[in-house]
This record gives sequence, structure tokens and C-alpha cells, in this order.
Amino acid sequence: MAVALPPDWEVRLNKLSIKSPFFNRVLGLVFMPFIARSGLKVNYDPADFYAYLPKKRFNSNWYGTQSGAAILGNSELAAGAYLFMLTQGEYRMVCTQLDYRFLLPSTDPVIFRVKLDQAELEEKLAAGGKFMMDLTIKLYRATSRTSTGKRIGSGKIRFKVWPVGE
Repeated sequence: MAVALPPDWEVRLNKLSIKSPFFNRVLGLVFMPFIARSGLKVNYDPADFYAYLPKKRFNSNWYGTQSGAAILGNSELAAGAYLFMLTQGEYRMVCTQLDYRFLLPSTDPVIFRVKLDQAELEEKLAAGGKFMMDLTIKLYRATSRTSTGKRIGSGKIRFKVWPVGE
């Protein structure tokens, strides 16, 4: 059963989850347990945003590589986290379309890099209300928690975005 929070509380919790890694993990455990199980770690730095997905049994398939479901599910979460950070937690969003192309199997941890048209986002935020936003995501083998290796996939993601309380 979903419990609706008052809009001002929701915005405060959203902003707290962006600023504090501890509260991000606690709120993720409560509201999005898939993140806690998969181990997705998000670096909320606008200059160097990335999401790191470790190689865990929960994310692996029968062949010992990262499963397609884990990659796709976490692609949506990584892109949503990037958009969530840029809107400063004042907007809700839902993924409406995900087109992903697998290039290579992933036998290692992976890093998600997300891009979008900043000018378009600023225009839409200034206009307010509901809007659609397209993002591009690229997936790389992780040589460490912060550095990338070979690109193993890419995709386009579309989100429907609307202000909290609307």
C-alpha cells in the first residue's frame, strides 16, 4: 500500500537523499529495495555523475556475466538518479521508454554514464509543469570504482517528469 507524503516533506527527503549518502541508502532501502539488493552506488556530482554497479550474485546470470535484467533495471535507476539530481528533487519522474543496445557481455562491475541536453532541461524547468525528457546512457566496464574501461552498451531513455504535489 502506497502512503502519500505531504509535498513539502517529499521535497525535503528528496533533497536530503541527494546530499547525504547515508540517507540515500536508508531511503533507498525503504522505498526502492531493488537498489539495496543490486548494490548500485550513485555519485551525485553534477560535474562527474556516474553510477557504479558491482558484480554480485544478485546481478549475475547463469553464465557468470551481469544479467541483462540487472543492466536494464539499473540503467533506468541511474538515468533517473541523474535527472532527479538535476531537478534537485522537486520533480517526480517515471521511465516511459528504454531502448538499449548490448555490445559486449559484462564480466566485470559496470559504470553508467548519463547525458542530456542541459539547455532543453533548463527551458522545460523554467516553463514548469509536466514534460518529457530524453537521456542518453552509456555503459562501461569498470576498471575501478571511478574509472571506465571498454564500452559494453548504450541506450536512450525517456522520462515523463512532473512537479511534486501536482
